[in-house]
Amino acid sequence: MEPRTIVAIEIASSKIKGGVAAVGPDGRLSVLAVEEIPGTNNVRYGRIQNIREVSGAVNEIIRKLENSPAVSPRSVKSMVVSLGGRSLTAVSAKAALKFPHECEITENQVQRLMYEATRDFVGDKNIEAMVPRMFYVNNAAVRKAVGTFGETLRGEFMMLTCGKETRQNLDRLKFDTVEAENVEYVIRPLAVADLVLTPDERELGCALVDFGAETTTVSVYKDGTLAFLCTIPMGSRLITLDLMAGLGITEEAAENYKLTLGTLADGAPANDNPNAEEVNGYVRARAGEIAANILNQIELSGYNAESLAKIVLVGGGSRLPEFAAQLGAQCKLPVRTAEMPAEVIFRVPGRSNAANIDIVALLAAGARIADLTCLSAPAPAKPAYVEVDEEEVEEDDDYADEEPEDDRNERREQSYKPERDRRQAANAGPRKPPSEDDDNLLDDDDDEEEDYREEPRRRGGFLGLGRKRREETAPVEDDDDAYEVFESDDDNDQRHEEDPDPDHFKRTKRGIDSLRDKFIRIFKSEDYDDEEV
Repeated sequence: MEPRTIVAIEIASSKIKGGVAAVGPDGRLSVLAVEEIPGTNNVRYGRIQNIREVSGAVNEIIRKLENSPAVSPRSVKSMVVSLGGRSLTAVSAKAALKFPHECEITENQVQRLMYEATRDFVGDKNIEAMVPRMFYVNNAAVRKAVGTFGETLRGEFMMLTCGKETRQNLDRLKFDTVEAENVEYVIRPLAVADLVLTPDERELGCALVDFGAETTTVSVYKDGTLAFLCTIPMGSRLITLDLMAGLGITEEAAENYKLTLGTLADGAPANDNPNAEEVNGYVRARAGEIAANILNQIELSGYNAESLAKIVLVGGGSRLPEFAAQLGAQCKLPVRTAEMPAEVIFRVPGRSNAANIDIVALLAAGARIADLTCLSAPAPAKPAYVEVDEEEVEEDDDYADEEPEDDRNERREQSYKPERDRRQAANAGPRKPPSEDDDNLLDDDDDEEEDYREEPRRRGGFLGLGRKRREETAPVEDDDDAYEVFESDDDNDQRHEEDPDPDHFKRTKRGIDSLRDKFIRIFKSEDYDDEEV
């Protein structure tokens, strides 16, 4: 059985990335291909600005994935697309149900509880997901309500919402090979958390910081589930813009300076580049501001250094030198930079690094969707056309048993021989002239019957009298064939070969013989007078 395959597309401010992975029987991912296109300001703060340009970029990513050796000749028929951006946030929600008597809590009742929690939401955003936080059955707190018994059921949820325009622009994208109903949306921060956070970090409490190019998402986990989520419109690209404005350099050069010369440590060793100290000044100032905003969001969540165990840092901004140390010093929490999980297998060399955590997280989220497979099976190969030499065919043993043309003609001639011999024997006997009192005058005379297979018959009779005679003598059931007229001799021959009618020939012959006998009787009659004629 061929393993399931998942295709994921990440649409971010700095890049558009796609990946394909196979899901093994044990659920482990084997990444088959990863492709990436740099961003061109068509996506700002996680929201698509130019629908046509982004659609073209995504279709180009899909074509590259389909042309990779591990994927070809299969094609992409469905995929998973990330959902995030500046407008993504989480809102707490509660709901309660009371039953007429004690009963078992089922999955349908939990879904109904989630629906009741969304009814009280007031806002101009779309509700994208409901994350259960805690259930209370008969006022007793439980992590999973399904399977318990009680008369009352309460639930606390984190309701994830995003701006309507963000979701609408994603729905407006046009793909060449993927239909809109075959696109699954996955909330990016939740997918990343499921990939990089350990069960202990979720239980003891941690803050997951996704430091991107233009946005930074702060997610707080406590007691094994999501407790807070917010997105701030600040990212590592602000540092790049500061270097461009301050040093008068291009964006590519500023990005290179940021990653090679920039440092947040005071008293860092001097660099041979004369711009090193100035670069460090810009980097420290902007990175300190971003870290302060991250700390502020953690405090707004209701948690602090005493209630959380650590901070887990992911995203492109996490590659900034010494940013993890600076963030930990300001938040007074240990900071761990996330690494690619060891159980993920890469068949693409050079891709097993932290920079691809985002696309692998989406692939893992798609693998958890039941019965989702994103690649179509390859079409069966058509047999190649091979030109056959006629001389080789004559000498080939495979054609030795084929019947020659002369033998087929001889066999066809033998099939007609019994009928032809019978007619010749009948024609050899003496012919008895008909008389006026002969009761069998209109009977079929086989002596002069011609072989209809050798000469096409003529419809209509002599001067049309044959047809008139048929109308008088032919049975009713034979009228349909008797009055059938053909427009040409070719049609007549075709009808003769496809549907021979010996009875029609006999009826026509009887009419002609009867007419001939009448003329004979008239001319031999004694009352015949030339003058009257």
